Amino acid sequence: MGDFDVRRIFPFVIIVYVVVISSGLFVPLVVNAAKYAQISREIFESGDWINLHIAGTPYEQKPPLLFWLGAVAYKLFGVSQYSFKIAVILTSFAGVFGTFKLGELFYGKKAGILAAILLSTSLGYLHFHNDIHTDTLLADFVILSIWQLAAFFERKKKLNFILGLVFTGFAMLTKGPVGLVIPAFAIGTHLLVKRQFREMFHFRWLIAVPIIGIIILPALWGLLNQFGMKGIIFYFWTNNAGRITGSYHGHSNDLLFPIHTSAYLLAPWTIFAFTGLVLQIKEKFNHKFKPAYKSEYYMLGGIIPFLIILSVSRSQMPHYLLSILPLLMILAGRWMIEIYEKAHLARLQKYLNAGNYLLAVVFLSIILLFGFWFFPEKRILVWLPIVTGVILIIFSIIKLKRLQKELTILLTTIGIVLFFVNTSMMPQMAGYHSSLNAAKYFNKEATSNQRLSIFLRGSRFWSLFYYSKSPGYYMPEVSDFNKRKLPAGDWIYTDKKGLETLDSMQVEFKLKDTFIHRSMTSQSIRFLNPKTRAQHIDKRYLIQLTNGNNAGNFSSEEKNSYSCHCHYCAKNLFPVYFFPEKNNGRRDYQYRYNCHDGSCNACLRVLNSQ
Repeated sequence: MGDFDVRRIFPFVIIVYVVVISSGLFVPLVVNAAKYAQISREIFESGDWINLHIAGTPYEQKPPLLFWLGAVAYKLFGVSQYSFKIAVILTSFAGVFGTFKLGELFYGKKAGILAAILLSTSLGYLHFHNDIHTDTLLADFVILSIWQLAAFFERKKKLNFILGLVFTGFAMLTKGPVGLVIPAFAIGTHLLVKRQFREMFHFRWLIAVPIIGIIILPALWGLLNQFGMKGIIFYFWTNNAGRITGSYHGHSNDLLFPIHTSAYLLAPWTIFAFTGLVLQIKEKFNHKFKPAYKSEYYMLGGIIPFLIILSVSRSQMPHYLLSILPLLMILAGRWMIEIYEKAHLARLQKYLNAGNYLLAVVFLSIILLFGFWFFPEKRILVWLPIVTGVILIIFSIIKLKRLQKELTILLTTIGIVLFFVNTSMMPQMAGYHSSLNAAKYFNKEATSNQRLSIFLRGSRFWSLFYYSKSPGYYMPEVSDFNKRKLPAGDWIYTDKKGLETLDSMQVEFKLKDTFIHRSMTSQSIRFLNPKTRAQHIDKRYLIQLTNGNNAGNFSSEEKNSYSCHCHYCAKNLFPVYFFPEKNNGRRDYQYRYNCHDGSCNACLRVLNSQ
């Protein structure tokens, strides 16, 4: 039964990969991906590579490696979503290569190649090289680190040890201490089970401090400059441990999160990956974790502790699982070879085949559901590749055998589904993501000296800034609006609450356009259903200031001089705005008053003083 030649499937893998990746280049960047691309843009435009900013505000959430990569791509190829995506995709080739080499190191070349194929064509890999997160790069450097350190303990070449530490430093420069934790789990578990205590506590580990420290120094320097010691504490503790405990971010507590989330990130190889993980654990128990048994524990060491931490974490996001995807695919590749090349596992093959066919049907139904009901697709150029893929699936079921058949069916399935997602589903959803349309309108109508800002948290969509020609400020609170001296002519993107707030403050503006809105990352069945969609659409507004805003610049003497009482609620009033204008060499002030606590809109009145 050992007749499978991985080289026969390789050209088809390249076709699927290129089709999905190239079609994904045209999908706009939204939410976090747009934020990261915008930070890269601000590095490129300002030339400040150490002190990170976005929309005029210092940024501390993530270390700078991804943003540096984007800025370099902009410098080489110009500012565009294509430059940003291609730079990350090219970098991730190293992660795919590291997956191949680590799989080859322990399970042979065929298993290594198969693991690399599974990783590069998985839903998680392909999606998050379109919707880019820092975890996209983290997965690359984590697997490179584990590969090099494992190679050192197998071959004792010093260069492998040094490179392993360097890649660990890059992982930490991508997302902080988690870039150290996963390799530490993988290496530590293997050495502990193998009872290689001398290796665990060898003095050579001391060199890790200066090597990793030098690599992450730019991140620490920038945080110290802008946030002081709080920035350093945030990097080493709050941003990772705080998410686990819920003290910083996140309130979910789904113990099954790693299972159901990894189920779709691993697709279409979910059945193989879960089977490989179970068989790997079973194998270790059968040999009672004996140190003398010739086996490795790097894979399980990197996977199991991390999954346990995620299951109890108060912050749970799908992209958190990206960093262990390569390890799961190595186990999948190893056991796929075992199962399909050994006759005594023929019964297991049948169960896996049935599960894979069911999975393929579920994924193909997405095309039918969206293409004919949710967002009907009528373009022949979209349907032609899909129909071709379905014909290939039918051919594979009839003509191909064993692993060759399974690979062809699942590769075709993920290829045509993601092609449809990139060329039909996502572009139609983008039509409702109002920040994209608002940025286009602004770019067309605004003059070169006008900027586009965001007012209130409900309108914080970073794609507005990334796709606008002149991004301004993000103003989540009224106080942020007050401290920004926005001149007449500047534009603001906001929601209904923002309009009402500005109107109550008597800010003078002109409504430029109204956009229907539904975030691409906030979908629901009622929105997707055309019959109920209209009831589940919000609105966002694009306005232009007609009289400028120099808010908040008044002294305590001015407040006291023009204090008065509300005729409706008898509360003390205070000035919240003044608009200085030159008039025969002197400044005329227009004071606007409202209740101290802002609870009584009825008492708003204007007092003019000259």
